[in-house]
Amino acid sequence: MHLQRIPFSCLWLLALLTPWNVLADEVMYESNDYSTGALGLGPFQTFFSSSSTPAMWNFVVPYNESTAGQIEPGLVFIAPRGTNVNSQGALIYEKTGDLIWDGTQYGQTATFRVSTYKNEPVILLWTGEITASGTGSGYDLILNNQYEIIANFTANLNGSLADFHDVVITENNTALITAYQAKTWDLSLYNISDGWLLDSAFQEIDPETGDALFTWIASDWVDVNSCYAAPGTTGTAANNAWDFFHINAVNKDNFGNYLISSRHCHTLFYIGPDGNIIWTIGGKNSSIFQGDNTIFSWQHDARWASNQTQISLFDNEGTSWELDSTNSRGLLLDFDATNNSVSLANQWIPYNISVTESQGNVHTLDSGNTLIGWGQNPWFSEYDANGQFLYVVEFGVGDVQSYRAYHFNWTATPNTLPSVFVDANSSTTVYTSWNGATEVATWQLSGSTAGSPQLAIPLSNTSRGGFETAISVSDSDTSYTFYQVAAFDSNNKIIAYSNFTSADGTSMAPAANQTVNAGNSTSPSTSSSSSPKATTTSSSSWFY
Repeated sequence: MHLQRIPFSCLWLLALLTPWNVLADEVMYESNDYSTGALGLGPFQTFFSSSSTPAMWNFVVPYNESTAGQIEPGLVFIAPRGTNVNSQGALIYEKTGDLIWDGTQYGQTATFRVSTYKNEPVILLWTGEITASGTGSGYDLILNNQYEIIANFTANLNGSLADFHDVVITENNTALITAYQAKTWDLSLYNISDGWLLDSAFQEIDPETGDALFTWIASDWVDVNSCYAAPGTTGTAANNAWDFFHINAVNKDNFGNYLISSRHCHTLFYIGPDGNIIWTIGGKNSSIFQGDNTIFSWQHDARWASNQTQISLFDNEGTSWELDSTNSRGLLLDFDATNNSVSLANQWIPYNISVTESQGNVHTLDSGNTLIGWGQNPWFSEYDANGQFLYVVEFGVGDVQSYRAYHFNWTATPNTLPSVFVDANSSTTVYTSWNGATEVATWQLSGSTAGSPQLAIPLSNTSRGGFETAISVSDSDTSYTFYQVAAFDSNNKIIAYSNFTSADGTSMAPAANQTVNAGNSTSPSTSSSSSPKATTTSSSSWFY
């Protein structure tokens, strides 16, 4: 049964009357309280060992034992933003809804995904200011698998900075980015004197030098009066310029040509290396024939697929001032280059039949599954190869959105230490987490006396239990003043030691002999010969 979404105005009133329930390391399943706003407009998690407050998930359609095996293993990348988001920015989750990495220190973002740069997996992350016009002014970052910034670049366009809508790394280790530029323009046709145009552009950039290798500017090639978004009240000043084109996706193919998406023209443009328009799909003058049910409007995230025989895109079917259908959809088109035509290969309809007025994406996966991010609507869902729901998640109910939602395999070992919090209020519990770590299987707890904090006595081993693991300290082990954890991977190798931490928050660095190397195993090198106790806590099942 489909859940009924209550009107947004009622959600605001409900939020004023109802306290926000902040739940620690928790995920909801078919929660009516969540969906109706009883838990707040942007429910979030809290932890003892971390200040992170990531958006909490509600599995509207949970996966179970029959569907879980069809879900492609990997992690979910979203970047919640909006007035009802407690902490805006990049977040990586397990598909159970448990947090992996909190990247909100970079602020609200839109483009946030995994790519390959110089044969290494990296994260692409835009950071900057999102303007009132719905464009960005900032910088694109490349992070390695220790979450270190290895490149920081922006547009090279007369002072304009990188826009948030897209950044793509090519096979040649260049970056494709979008940008916007305000310029004076004759808008007398619209009875606007001293007119201003917000022009769209994309550039191919060398991330190492910041040099622009190629620049394409929309108004040089496209009639500004040929699209669907009239100036309205815009076009009168530089900070209120008319966005006639609105570029929101760019990618490059094996022929050296570029496929871009213009939201306001309802058009995909295929552009040659000299800037000329080779063909267009959609809009008022499509040069490619569109078959039944392939017409789209206000779209996002156009991508080549299946060796350039298909194109995926998010068909919004509406914007804040116009609705063209009852619902948005993910769309996959078969592209016939010989006959200059496209036909419908597949479409994905939202669970909560609705129009996403802005944002959204389609991520086709190697298994044949597809992950759809519903943009302005705080939902994402994974479908099997037949277009059936495997699960549906909402991550807020008020002004909560994520420009895109992605699935990626990602392996990372942060250059930070695991975090520890010691709670000794009634019984002693040690809470531990390690922001961004993907390889921790087990935590080993050690105790130490105040006089010799570097003397680590192994106490117990506990299986990792989500982002934060709670480790109970037995009564016989509460005499220790300091506690420390060591992170073990699935091969029983130590990958990190935490600081020594006491209940009053005092912290001391790991011992000098606590170094991480290939020889570390389940008997870590410490100043004691004591062996770990066989105390193991298993993480909860992921079948719901």
